[in-house]
Amino acid sequence: MSIEINNVSKTFGNFIALTNVSLYVPGGELVALLGPSGSGKTTLLRIIAGLEIPDLGSGPVFFHGDNISNRSVAERQVGFVFQHYSLFRHMTIFENVAFGLRVRPRKMRPGKDEIRRRVFDLLKLVQLEQAANLYPSQLSGGQRQRIALIRALAVEPNILLLDEPFGALDAKVRKELRRWLRRLHDEMSITSVFVTHDQEEALEVADRIAVMNAGRIEQEGTPEQVYHQPTNSFVCNFLGNVNLFRGRVHNGKVCIDDLEVANSRDGHTERTPVVAYVRPHDIEVSRQKDHEYAIPAQITHISTAGATVRIELKRHDNGEFVEAELNRNRYLELGLQNRESVFIKLQNPQIFVADYVI
Repeated sequence: MSIEINNVSKTFGNFIALTNVSLYVPGGELVALLGPSGSGKTTLLRIIAGLEIPDLGSGPVFFHGDNISNRSVAERQVGFVFQHYSLFRHMTIFENVAFGLRVRPRKMRPGKDEIRRRVFDLLKLVQLEQAANLYPSQLSGGQRQRIALIRALAVEPNILLLDEPFGALDAKVRKELRRWLRRLHDEMSITSVFVTHDQEEALEVADRIAVMNAGRIEQEGTPEQVYHQPTNSFVCNFLGNVNLFRGRVHNGKVCIDDLEVANSRDGHTERTPVVAYVRPHDIEVSRQKDHEYAIPAQITHISTAGATVRIELKRHDNGEFVEAELNRNRYLELGLQNRESVFIKLQNPQIFVADYVI
């Protein structure tokens, strides 16, 4: 069941939540709407569900080529999972999962035995069949969120929508549930859209990511595309840590102060201001200036906890700080010391002029 959104806008009073947003979600894919608070992620999700009505003049919303813009929430047959579970506290886990089936119109309602079979099949899927007679208060946060997910799946929706489903959980449980959601999606192949502001979550779970900012989609693509081939500075800066190096174009080179750090591309005039965005793992540290693009710096702090060693450096030329990440073997091989003077080289810099990458 594919989803297609065409030029959808939404305002709340004077606040513009969405501006001419278009998005296509192929059937069976798990797509993340990723962005900071206020970027329009949840509003877009609610429009897909039918919980919000787009502004007049907005384009239609299609499910599998069928215009559903004027259909109610019930008619759209979507499953919706909220951040805070929304389980009925006075009902057992079994009754919570069965609720959507039992409130169907009589003609569409499965029989008692069929409801029982379907509920226990779903409980087995999430390895919680032993909790059928318990109440939500007797489960952990992660277990409650699993129940919320299968409750949404019990009615066999065409589309599954999730609004920051793991936002209320601690980091360890979130990581476990991310893996579980990915496996569940692969088993069921239901078209799913989930909202998150967690970059790691989106990159790990989603088939594709729509990066949103100020009511617009800045870039849409696979995790690899949006991370390694960002189309503008916002996407590059939002997806993970980056170091910023400000410079200009001179004689076809990108120059930071007096150092040439990368080649420019055609179409950019002399002295065009540019910014090089470089991720910490793309900062190479060495004791010798073995490359013309090397920048002198001093190590100010080394953090060796974990598999990756994080190194903070202060540039000699302007005093700005740079963060580098080395694998432990490379760090031990170099034998780096705090307050030592070294050289840094920028690997794979993303160079932007205004909002364009070069």
